[in-house]
Amino acid sequence: MSSRIKEKAISLKSSGVDLGSRLALRPKEAAEALGISERKLREMLPELPHIRRGGVVMLPVMPLQRWLDDQAKASSCRSTEIVGEILSEIRGDRQS
Repeated sequence: MSSRIKEKAISLKSSGVDLGSRLALRPKEAAEALGISERKLREMLPELPHIRRGGVVMLPVMPLQRWLDDQAKASSCRSTEIVGEILSEIRGDRQS
């Protein structure tokens, strides 16, 4: 579990939500864990791992944590790629 998620888990635990003992979160709890509004979470719901049964939406904790880690890695990889492209352009400009 990443340190950011652990920090959120600690703050949620103090508000009564213990991620360590939960299999899934309701949208309001997941939004709080992610530090976003419930409205924003519901906008993002199609891309988040979730289960919808009998009108109840649940976001499984472990898949949600993996999704968040994957998003962070993808963002980091893209940032590294952009920096590489910029450096290549700068080096190319200097060689001209």
